Amino acid sequence: MTIRNAEHARSRPMTEPPATVHSGQRADVDDWDPDSELSETSKAVIATDIGLALLIAAFAVIGRLGGWAADYGTILVYLAFFLWMSIAGRVFWWGADKLIAEARKKSNTGDRR
Repeated sequence: MTIRNAEHARSRPMTEPPATVHSGQRADVDDWDPDSELSETSKAVIATDIGLALLIAAFAVIGRLGGWAADYGTILVYLAFFLWMSIAGRVFWWGADKLIAEARKKSNTGDRR
């Protein structure tokens, strides 16, 4: 019976916008844009933070690499560490480059000769 109800609910077109979660009022049509995306600056800040966190995690465990290499194999451990550092560094620098470019764009107000 619940499957039939779920199928019936999917087949009905939604004619009213969904209500907001925290208020008793109904949401306006303009409250939510399904095509909206984060801005480039927001993506850059998130990427920089995640990349920095991954780099900090890698440096926090660098002393354990020798023990892991003895337990699991030298090639596997150092290859995984290299891959981790490569991805973390790339994510960090992608975000940092975007933030630096945005800061330069905002501060570039004219000729500074």
